[in-house]
Amino acid sequence: MKNNPAAPLTALALAFSATLLGSQPSPAQSRQFFCGLSYDYPTTMVRNPRGNVPLIAWTDNSWINDTLTPRRRCQEVANRFQDFHDKGQLRVLKAGRVNDQPVICGLGSNQESCNSSNVLLTVSKDRNPDQVLDQLLNTRITVSGQPVFLSGNQEGRIKPQNGADGFASVNFEAFLNDTSDPPGEQAW
Repeated sequence: MKNNPAAPLTALALAFSATLLGSQPSPAQSRQFFCGLSYDYPTTMVRNPRGNVPLIAWTDNSWINDTLTPRRRCQEVANRFQDFHDKGQLRVLKAGRVNDQPVICGLGSNQESCNSSNVLLTVSKDRNPDQVLDQLLNTRITVSGQPVFLSGNQEGRIKPQNGADGFASVNFEAFLNDTSDPPGEQAW
């Protein structure tokens, strides 16, 4: 398995950038987060009306502070996503700092701040969590199914909002429930 440092960002952004097809799920059709395989990497995924969508591909040289194997980290983060979703704490993704570590956290509203009880991911100290959040949200998938980073045309770009605390956040619930097609892409 080749190590690709961009793979975690690409895979998470694929899911955040993917639009859902069909009607919005009812509470009985709740999403399920789990660990699967994508591009031969353990991958935190979400099952939704579109199918199984990759969120984060975990590599050996991951972009988070990782002391666990990629497979174990994948399972732990999938469990966090599911727990936060079930508790209504996955409406907003926000960058922040907890214990002087850069993090991405899941929140019930944009008025909340990151703390030790709502951390989804700890980002390595050399990375800016606002930039990581922006990268996660602004990668798309091509028709061939290969992930790429976009550049140039900014149409359809998702721009995280900076809060009073100076950290970026995005409405993740609206993002997952969006049924419109991204510019230049077709729904199948």
